[in-house]
Amino acid sequence: MLSIFGCPVKIFCNKETVTINVRNKETNEKIKLYDYVKKKCPSLIGDKAYYYPTPWIGNGHVQTAYAAFQKFEDIHLIDYERKIVSTPDGGQIAVDWTPPLSKKPFDDTPTIVVLHGLTGGSHESYIRCILDILVNPPHNYRAVVINFRGCAESDITSPRLYSAAATDDIRSAIRYIRECIPDAPLLGIGFSMGANILVKYLGEEGENTPLSAAASIANPFDLVNGSRALEGTYAGKYIYSPAMASNLKEALARHEHMMKKDKRLDLEYVKSANTLREFDSRLTTVSFGYETVDHYYKDASSSQFIPKIKIPLLCLNAEDDPIASQQCIPYNECIYNSNIILATTYYGGHLGWFTGLWKPTRWCIKPLSEWCIAFLEMMKKVILQVK
Repeated sequence: MLSIFGCPVKIFCNKETVTINVRNKETNEKIKLYDYVKKKCPSLIGDKAYYYPTPWIGNGHVQTAYAAFQKFEDIHLIDYERKIVSTPDGGQIAVDWTPPLSKKPFDDTPTIVVLHGLTGGSHESYIRCILDILVNPPHNYRAVVINFRGCAESDITSPRLYSAAATDDIRSAIRYIRECIPDAPLLGIGFSMGANILVKYLGEEGENTPLSAAASIANPFDLVNGSRALEGTYAGKYIYSPAMASNLKEALARHEHMMKKDKRLDLEYVKSANTLREFDSRLTTVSFGYETVDHYYKDASSSQFIPKIKIPLLCLNAEDDPIASQQCIPYNECIYNSNIILATTYYGGHLGWFTGLWKPTRWCIKPLSEWCIAFLEMMKKVILQVK
């Protein structure tokens, strides 16, 4: 039920969430995941679990536009140090560590692994605002942002960019991170397309992932139906989809000299794409060897991997998100898996959730930081076992 002041956070989860065994020298506590989240994350569950949108950024379209055009360049400044990870096909991935290794050498500090959205990178405001909380006092965690190939001003060394289905680059990056900090607890966060890739990876890996917990924010989940929903509305077909295609074409233009080496691609045809679906049909589908664009979207959809996830996962979506459509949220799959807490809000847009009258800030950072701190502190002090 909506309040004139805001909207409650709606929680969907299994009636019997997994039991977390918390062990240290003093206690041996067993607690259900839902109860642990209720105890540690008041912005998700409880009387304070309300989102109050900025009055003049009321609906999902305005929230999404504000998130896209307001860069917040003068706040949440994060100092990164970049390292390059080689991939088996001759490509490379740029990973950005914070704090810089010159200030904080590798050790066993709990670490957040972050995946950004489509054509984004470590510079994005939605990444900087959560890291500003987590890597600075009093928490002093470490974070590392995995930039997809060619993103965040990185170069590519093979004729391949990235896709929403390809988890091999993330697997290579996480393997590198684990080699650098073998004793550090790891927690993953994915935003938008990065959330889809993260959830797909977690389902593929099951119990074998080195991540101990994760969070998915504004995940599109079902790319087949999501594409239809996006291009089935005026705003989706004539604003959002062309805008995303334009961003992808700009990314392609920066790396055209290398992409020309893939003779399967007709780059002039790709550059004439007007929508996201057309771009994916002409480049992503061909580059990654799919038969059709829907074949690619079906393979990429992370919703099908949710039942196989074996670690605590928070999924946070806004119901008025015009890009990650509500009709694509996998409610049943999330409820089936006792490791998952699905939280939705009526308002929020895509990567928005702005609150406050003047100089709005992102509300989603409160529940996300609470989730991260709850599990990172647990990992730092105790042995976490999920049964």
